[in-house]
Amino acid sequence: MGSDEIRSQGFSLKELFREVAYEIDYYQRDYTWGEEEVRTLLRDLCGSFKHWSTNPAYLRRPHTAPQYFMGPFVYYEPSKNRRYLVDGQQRFVTLHLLFLQLRLSAQERGDFRAVDRLNRVITTDGEHFSVGITDHEPVLRAVAESRKYETGAGDSLSRRNLWARSQQIESQLVEDLDAENFHQFTEWLLDRVVLVGIRAANSDHGYRMFETMNDRGARLTAVDLLKSHLLSHVGENEDQLNTQWQEMLRELATDREDTTAASRYIKAFLLARCARAGQDDDRRQIDSNLNVWVRQNAAHLGLVPKRPDNFLRFVQDLLKSARLFRPFLAAGRELKKDGDRLETVLFNERNGLTCQTVAILAAIDPDDRPSDAKDKGRLVAAYMDRWYALRVLQDLPVQSADADDLVHHTLVPLLRRCDTVADVASVLSNLVTQDGGAIRDAVTLGLRGNNAHQIRYLLARATAYVEEACQRPHDVLAYFDRDRFHIEHLWANHHHRVDKEIPDAVVFRSRRNQLGGLGLLMGRENSSINDLPLNDKAVYYARSNVLLGIIAPGYDQRNPLLRDFIKTHKIDKVLRSFGPRETMTSVVQTRQELYLRLFEHIWNPERLGMPVVLPSEHNGSDEPAAQACPVAAPRRPAPGRRRTDVARMVAAHILTPGTRIVLTYRSTDHWATIDEDGGIILTATGGTPYGRVDEAGAVARGTKSCQGMNEWHIEDEAGVRISLRTLRDHAAASGAL
Repeated sequence: MGSDEIRSQGFSLKELFREVAYEIDYYQRDYTWGEEEVRTLLRDLCGSFKHWSTNPAYLRRPHTAPQYFMGPFVYYEPSKNRRYLVDGQQRFVTLHLLFLQLRLSAQERGDFRAVDRLNRVITTDGEHFSVGITDHEPVLRAVAESRKYETGAGDSLSRRNLWARSQQIESQLVEDLDAENFHQFTEWLLDRVVLVGIRAANSDHGYRMFETMNDRGARLTAVDLLKSHLLSHVGENEDQLNTQWQEMLRELATDREDTTAASRYIKAFLLARCARAGQDDDRRQIDSNLNVWVRQNAAHLGLVPKRPDNFLRFVQDLLKSARLFRPFLAAGRELKKDGDRLETVLFNERNGLTCQTVAILAAIDPDDRPSDAKDKGRLVAAYMDRWYALRVLQDLPVQSADADDLVHHTLVPLLRRCDTVADVASVLSNLVTQDGGAIRDAVTLGLRGNNAHQIRYLLARATAYVEEACQRPHDVLAYFDRDRFHIEHLWANHHHRVDKEIPDAVVFRSRRNQLGGLGLLMGRENSSINDLPLNDKAVYYARSNVLLGIIAPGYDQRNPLLRDFIKTHKIDKVLRSFGPRETMTSVVQTRQELYLRLFEHIWNPERLGMPVVLPSEHNGSDEPAAQACPVAAPRRPAPGRRRTDVARMVAAHILTPGTRIVLTYRSTDHWATIDEDGGIILTATGGTPYGRVDEAGAVARGTKSCQGMNEWHIEDEAGVRISLRTLRDHAAASGAL
């Protein structure tokens, strides 16, 4: 290579890490990717894989499938099999964490081919990690060995973030992929995902490239191109448009390091107020290239050369909406106790409901008064928070696709028609009546499979609600932090302690994991008392939060605020202490009822500003009660509330509701029933259905995971058992699915 010669080469992931160690130079920053960046990367990878895996031609000839391009990276190579990353550290480290989690899953399944292939990209020689950043090694060793990494005061930002992102990847993989797809996903990831490497000549050359990429003029973005397009058509108002555009950017600059804020905002504005209802192509084009969409839809937007004033008015609406949206942008970053009551905006962001921005902007008119805009947005955020909680309580999926469907096909068309705060409240109130399902139906819901984040959220909201009512200092964001607060099981995982009361181990595992058997406890407390019987732990609970402390006898004495809270909410029979003779079943059922009653208060529509008027209720006359806005239109029919293969087979009448299925593990048959939504109800436990066969199988087996489609079977009249996977594949081959 010449002294400054630059070369490029495409690498699949199996080639990228084959016997090569990657290091970073001193000028590189820490590993800083947050939850949103990792969520987006995994969502894109899993989504592309699902598209590939549903194409029979690609499955037959994998090498013909389109490659997935992850972007470029820059490096230099001081010696053979040793590379220094100039640009790309964040993606490389995240991929390394993904490989580690996939290997743990493959080891548990006994998938030796996948383990062998992943070993080749995780280490260079079976011992040294391919991404050899010394500071990262203690965390990576812990992840590789499937043990918890205890963060300490001296840990770097990279180490703390590595552990958090590793846990996120573990849970999101289980959420996005069925267990039977993990092997295929691993093969696809290593063979069909590619990056393009741009090779610098040497260290100095690499550093100059780094400076050029980070310190000098950035490439024009879609936002820059949109501005240029608008300026070229605004005529004599060019200076005014430019000034207002810059002011809009300042309104969005709540975080100087967030270089994508303007792009996200303009996309959301277009989706909320400009995209045509029901046109999914508009959504895709706005997401991929907003500048091109605006140009191609100029007539729809009124941006035609003969009307230069419209170009200025378009930017003015962007600016006015940005001013009104700024409080929500700030609320999505940190919790503020300033009377705005916008905490659900932050909660929604933490729960992955980032599409709330589109719904809020659909409700806000650019000419709204700031107070009205804030009230509208607050109502929308509260409705989406309630929607999320109800979905979790009903064990329905809360993935990004479900939230996107809610926002784009239900909320946006309705909210665009609203003028006043009362209109928004009325529309959302009508939607509440259509939501279906009661909180009290979640009589057995608890930890299962991939829902630890959701269960933590429910526990955090209930804990904070009671603490606030009793005027105790608390931090709801600390409750969300899995390192600071652990999900505490009231009963340790020792079946023998209660086997006389609950002989069936499956019932014990299910009951132990129910909400009523859980609470939030500071990590340092949980580490010291985790294995003790409940009565011995109660004394430690007494110095924790109210929801755990109340278990200890006499806790409510000398606590008038707590007694008032119990009386006001009429929960004296469920928010109480327990004596040593109370059974596990009694305690769990009592506390399950306690949580569900608290949730009814927390997500009471009237408390949230969305009073529900039942059709039979009247306003004191013979006429029905008047409404501020027309009744909400029925929701767009969904293809099914669950997106699992079992749900698809029920919808296609390949399986009928009530079908019994069986899983055999260690010579024991475990039976379950399929409900009308494709949920799985274990015969041993009954109650809230499991959303996926993987989860139901893991509980029946008492293992961390289960390839449910392979292990659950139907049984015909002759007693012949057919796996759900075989049934699905036959139906797909015949065209019935």
